[in-house]
Amino acid sequence: MRSGLELSRMTVGLAVASLVLLSVSNTIACTMTIGYFYQVTALKGRVVGTTFHSPRWLRQFFARTHIKLALYEYWHSSDRTLLVKMVETDEHGNFDFGPLEIGHYTLSVDNGGLFDVRIKDPEPVTESVTVDVSPIYLDCTAGRESIMMIR
Repeated sequence: MRSGLELSRMTVGLAVASLVLLSVSNTIACTMTIGYFYQVTALKGRVVGTTFHSPRWLRQFFARTHIKLALYEYWHSSDRTLLVKMVETDEHGNFDFGPLEIGHYTLSVDNGGLFDVRIKDPEPVTESVTVDVSPIYLDCTAGRESIMMIR
């Protein structure tokens, strides 16, 4: 049998643990890698994605039309970014930023998040990229899995 003091300590411990768990309102299960740059030689391709949970092959079947994409010079804090260029996807989800200087950039996609990209030397040539802007699910799958290079 447990003494009254032991039961009292257990009750206090349980109460404190419960309060700690209740105070955690929003935790992020998945975090994106900071400082990872998608390596491409050109920034043209297609924006895809959907809001319902589905496998990659199905999500990438849905083109995102008339989505605004903004390309910024890469900077560690958002208050010092300079806009390089803006484009909008066409009726097939395609976009093309045209010629870009070699360097580090941040690609912002309307309702799709941010992607850090590095424009590198043109060998081998990147013909197209696919940007998946599906939301990230609790199991850390779906959107922003990749910008895929297609050669």
